[in-house]
Amino acid sequence: MRLSEEEVKALETYRFSSEAADVSSSMLLARLLNDDGQLAKYVAHVRAEMGAANDAVAASMLVKRLSFLAPMALYAMSVWNKRLVLDPERIWLDTDGEGEMWMPRFRLAPPEAEMCGIERSGWREQAVRDVFVGLFAPLIVRLRRLTRVSPLILWENVAIYVYWVYERWLEDESLAPVADRLRDDFYFLVYDADGRLFGQKDNPLRRFWKGASGMQRTTCCLYVQTNGGTCCQTCPLKARQRQTG
Repeated sequence: MRLSEEEVKALETYRFSSEAADVSSSMLLARLLNDDGQLAKYVAHVRAEMGAANDAVAASMLVKRLSFLAPMALYAMSVWNKRLVLDPERIWLDTDGEGEMWMPRFRLAPPEAEMCGIERSGWREQAVRDVFVGLFAPLIVRLRRLTRVSPLILWENVAIYVYWVYERWLEDESLAPVADRLRDDFYFLVYDADGRLFGQKDNPLRRFWKGASGMQRTTCCLYVQTNGGTCCQTCPLKARQRQTG
């Protein structure tokens, strides 16, 4: 079923776009997942846009930006009980040209979702698999091979955002009616989900989760190595500076 206007509006928080864009500024996600040449060109584009020190830094910034796709899909799953149709052949990355530091929007053509059936457990596993096996796992493998960037950095880029949005959703009073489902889904993602749902041997969301102690990163996302970039608040480099300062 097509997303309603209200649902589209809610997903705009995660840079969802329903407006057609100039084709020259758009990239079909499937091309990045299936064509090393296209991916190399796109990494070079990100490197130039962000003034990244090297391709590994650009790869990390690419995954950080694409990480918006995860909360977009997980919001639909946990709040609406809907599974977004996330076919890479239907996901466009649109560069809006509004002066931001390379911050693309995501256009699903068309924007559709499927309601949960009677048995939610298996349905939820498929929703998670669609996001991580379908989108992030193959991209991270290709970026690792292309730029030699550590996959741990890339997976933590995704994980830290997932932690953050669930924390915010659980604090949102307007989502109180679905708070139990939010808590259950987050627990599943971090503790119960098998690594195979992420295309990995082990669950990467469990690997980086530090519990109620906070969201301190294990790896540096490398943003500090971009033009004007600084250490993020959760950066381990900043934590070490505080300890030695």
